[in-house]
Amino acid sequence: MPHHDHSPVIDLAVLDMAGTTIADNGIVERAVDEALFLAGLDAITPETLRPLRGMAKTDMFNRLAPDPHKASEAHQNFVDLMLKAVLAGELPARDGAEEVLVALRERGVKTCLMTGFDLAVQGALLDTLGWRDLVDLTVAQSGTLRGRPYPDMILTAVISLGIDAVQRVLVAGDTANDLLAGTRSGAGHVIGVLGGAHQREQLEAAPHTAIADNLGEVLVNFD
Repeated sequence: MPHHDHSPVIDLAVLDMAGTTIADNGIVERAVDEALFLAGLDAITPETLRPLRGMAKTDMFNRLAPDPHKASEAHQNFVDLMLKAVLAGELPARDGAEEVLVALRERGVKTCLMTGFDLAVQGALLDTLGWRDLVDLTVAQSGTLRGRPYPDMILTAVISLGIDAVQRVLVAGDTANDLLAGTRSGAGHVIGVLGGAHQREQLEAAPHTAIADNLGEVLVNFD
């Protein structure tokens, strides 16, 4: 992708991780199933899980397990399973994702990777992919910082990176919850990325400014 000397249309790109910049290959869904099983909880259908994709995983398990102790146990099982999968190299970068991160930096656009995973899983992903030095900030749901569909992670990036106007922020993700969070943050560009957890019909039903076939296509309108 060519470098441009003029001021970018966007000042900050906040990109989701699993399903958007990283291929999860169905691993997240399988880990949820196994985590519930190990906690002695009933299996769920893909239809039940689908609307919860993109949420903070602690929130997701609280919805799937009414008992808070069981929810906590299932979430810890999930973290352990995901760490094992990440360290085994089972969650590679999506095609072109690293090139997009490099291109954004070359254009002077600040970048943030956000995730519904906890900090340990996010850290393992960043280390495995060697991405810590490719982005300006990484954010995960923790403490009082609410996960998607709330806009907290995006607004944290805006504040932390000193962005002047949310209209010059781009948010991209593969779930309706990503798009809801982006819209609620006031971001000027909210883009659904196909090839992840949600199909086109789910993404189109959520508020958005564009739908892209892949992450590379996200940059087309900003050449």
